Amino acid sequence: MSSIPPPSKILSAAQIRELDAATIERQGISGLALMNRAVGAFRDRFMSHYPPPSDRPVLVFCGSGNNGGDGLGIARVLHESHYDVQVYDCRVGSRSADNEAQLQAVKDKRVIPITVLSEGATLPAIPSGAILIDGLFGSGLSRPVEGYWAELLEHLNRADGVTRVAIDLPSGLFADQPSEGIAFHADRTLSFQLPKLAFFLPENAVAVGRWELVDIGLDLAKIEETPTKNYYQNPASLRSLLRIRRPFDHKGTFGHALMVAGGYGKVGAAILSSRAVLRAGAGLVTVHVPRCAYEIMQIAFPEAMVRTDRHRFVLTEIGDLDAFQVVGIGPGIGQNKCTADALLDLIDRARCPLVLDADALNILSNQPRHLSQLPEGSILTPHPKEFERLFGETDNNFTRIELLRERAETLGVTIVLKTGATAIAAPDGSIYFNHSGNPGMGTAGTGDVLTGIITGLVAQGYETVTAARLGVYLHGLSGDIAAAELEQESLIAEDVITHLGKAFRQLKASV
Repeated sequence: MSSIPPPSKILSAAQIRELDAATIERQGISGLALMNRAVGAFRDRFMSHYPPPSDRPVLVFCGSGNNGGDGLGIARVLHESHYDVQVYDCRVGSRSADNEAQLQAVKDKRVIPITVLSEGATLPAIPSGAILIDGLFGSGLSRPVEGYWAELLEHLNRADGVTRVAIDLPSGLFADQPSEGIAFHADRTLSFQLPKLAFFLPENAVAVGRWELVDIGLDLAKIEETPTKNYYQNPASLRSLLRIRRPFDHKGTFGHALMVAGGYGKVGAAILSSRAVLRAGAGLVTVHVPRCAYEIMQIAFPEAMVRTDRHRFVLTEIGDLDAFQVVGIGPGIGQNKCTADALLDLIDRARCPLVLDADALNILSNQPRHLSQLPEGSILTPHPKEFERLFGETDNNFTRIELLRERAETLGVTIVLKTGATAIAAPDGSIYFNHSGNPGMGTAGTGDVLTGIITGLVAQGYETVTAARLGVYLHGLSGDIAAAELEQESLIAEDVITHLGKAFRQLKASV
């Protein structure tokens, strides 16, 4: 067995039900005991965010299934921890046995108010300042929420001055398929053990809010043996991928990258991307730019070697590639026909991996047959619109993820789909979802920085999927560190480069 910690698996709702059952069987416990374990873990995390004593009422909305059973148990233990708790017993379908047991335990307290809600009941008044806990449906939902229960969710979402917390999965969302209709809009989702695929898709962000994993002791062996191709990047697994620097290493050891970037009016893209190459640890970087950029590059970035094109304003030729372990291309190059021809010529000649971004991807979207000619180990880094231009439209983000997987497998490349939860698709069909980064990074040039970071990691000899995974995480972590110091509104791309060393340090310290 490998000593490298694996990334967290993302399992389907059906697989999670199997995992629960295996835990109950292998650990010799009852379903109710496992539920109470989850209840206790939820309480501990809840108390860390909303510590007692508190005069804020806690309103727990509980359905009739096991998610509602979790809610009933949570109401009981929060009452025991001195919160002002009220239970809303929502009669949605038949009641599960464990739910019945939890309801009886709440009733046995004799002091926790219980209000029954059924079809047609008056919607409850929601006091300002309340904390609403959603335990209505969870991952067992099989169809969109409709009728009275949809009205209740809308009512809870409209309430002013409240905090909304979801148990495991906001009601109305499906864990691993497109959701339709209304969903609970959580400010925070405390999810049990493993993340849900739904957490990583942009249309669900308003429902999920900030999400966290709560360990409830599910069977680790069963998790390990359950197959999946969807993973969530955790710092411990990424830390183990970092290469160790040894006393006699030198700039030649850390590789030489070529960055083909910039054009008239966009020399900044070349500066940012090439600077990120060296900040990511590469030993050497050569930048190929139009002649108009020569003096700018030499002054702005003296650590780089500069190779100029014969054309003054655009790129028309890329030249010899023998000295380089990797070529990054795309930031700021434009889509001039001469530049397009130079890119296609590069693809024909290159024997090292290419990292393609921005205009390089836009050129390829008009020349799609060349995608199949990319060198082994190449990496594409599109944002959603670039991805759409390359591979076509999809009906929703779930189908886009499947198209991402299929294209990475078919082309034998790594594709980095840049979103708020960037997805890295490997040639074997695995997808790694990233959770570092923040909205402040939605500013000019941060994509160029990511291209440079990944290129710099490939130059050092990192396998390309590893370089993409590490690059995406470090890029986001650096942005998080910068935002903590500067605020998201003030973040610029240069800040991500400047804080990259602190990101490496933090990742090395993770456990």
